[in-house]
Amino acid sequence: MPLQAEMQAYTIRISRRAKYARITIKPNLCVEVVLPLGVAKREAGELFKQQQPWIKRTLLRMQQHAPKALGSKLSETLPENLPEKIELRALGESVLIAYHESPRAGFSELDGVLSIRLNPEQDKANQVARVLHAWLKVRARESLPDCLQAVALEMNAAYQAVSIRLQKTRWGSCSSLGNINLNAKLLLLPPEVVRYVLVHELAHLKHMNHSPLFWHHVAQFEPEFARKRKELQILSMGFPVWVHA
Repeated sequence: MPLQAEMQAYTIRISRRAKYARITIKPNLCVEVVLPLGVAKREAGELFKQQQPWIKRTLLRMQQHAPKALGSKLSETLPENLPEKIELRALGESVLIAYHESPRAGFSELDGVLSIRLNPEQDKANQVARVLHAWLKVRARESLPDCLQAVALEMNAAYQAVSIRLQKTRWGSCSSLGNINLNAKLLLLPPEVVRYVLVHELAHLKHMNHSPLFWHHVAQFEPEFARKRKELQILSMGFPVWVHA
């Protein structure tokens, strides 16, 4: 699909969850303007015009990372439920996904596009889940330790070490030696919910239990911890299939 000098077409999607107007570009190179409920549709056109340079750059980049042969064996056999985009809400990033045929599964990331290599002779969904799990841990190791350190300074808490894992049920843990473990899935949650988890684990450095004293300590830094704790449970149930695979 050649990129035209002046782009005319885009779609509009009204979202009850959106807090502000934004533009997304789907893997099929369709431009979508997302508007919060109640915002006039004329705002879509204005935003579209303002973001023309970014749209053109992004479309060119996506074309460069797209599979060379759209009619290839891989493209024809990809399951329909494979993710096209991943929202790293903790980082405020939206990562587009391009799938490629390769003898060995793997990934590479450049300029907001995650290229996933799949073996066409093996189960695609399982490969994608394994690759995305590995990628998520890499991204988490790059960002979560710094987030933890920032909150630790605020709480005047000193931990020994931090490790990143991908666990099914535990968001984090703190050992009696002061070692903290964080779940890479935290990147899929809003920043305020991630902060609650970090405060929770750092509070265990002072109280290795869930006593009233522990929750009082948590409340000093997260007064709305009960609401965020409930939100954490609800959000985790809405994760895409590949997260739980």
